[in-house]
Amino acid sequence: MNSAIENTSPATISLPTRTAVPPSEPVIYGGTTSSPMPQDEFTRQGPDARNRVINKRKRSPFNLMLTMIGVAIAIVLYVGNVIAVQELLKDVSDEQARLQQILNEQEMLKAQINRMSSLERIRKMAEDNLGLHNPKGPPQWIQIDGDKVREIRQMLSSRQPALQKKAQ
Repeated sequence: MNSAIENTSPATISLPTRTAVPPSEPVIYGGTTSSPMPQDEFTRQGPDARNRVINKRKRSPFNLMLTMIGVAIAIVLYVGNVIAVQELLKDVSDEQARLQQILNEQEMLKAQINRMSSLERIRKMAEDNLGLHNPKGPPQWIQIDGDKVREIRQMLSSRQPALQKKAQ
């Protein structure tokens, strides 16, 4: 073993070196490397490395018209929706104004009912129009005669057939 080490000096040991591979060649690791290429080969551009003119894909008129029609329909639907919402908001505000008017009328009617049903107004109308007055003394008990009640009932029952004949 010593002889193998003695035969190889550090200057004669070759180490594998890395080299850049042009993009057109596939890179496959085979355990060995190829000889380094000259520097000018990297700077030189082959036909694949040039900038090519990009061909834009042409759009068909049918697809363009279809897109325009779709956008137009979307715009019409949006505008129609906005108009419908504005009409609904107007209807809501009209109904709120109508509700407020009805509530005001209801309050006015309640106030009128309270004023018309006041005890002072009713007492004044009873005294002026009907001639009714509050009693001056304490209330008195009234005695009812049962015979008199029967007599009045008989008189009323005898008049009823006569009244019924007149009605017919």
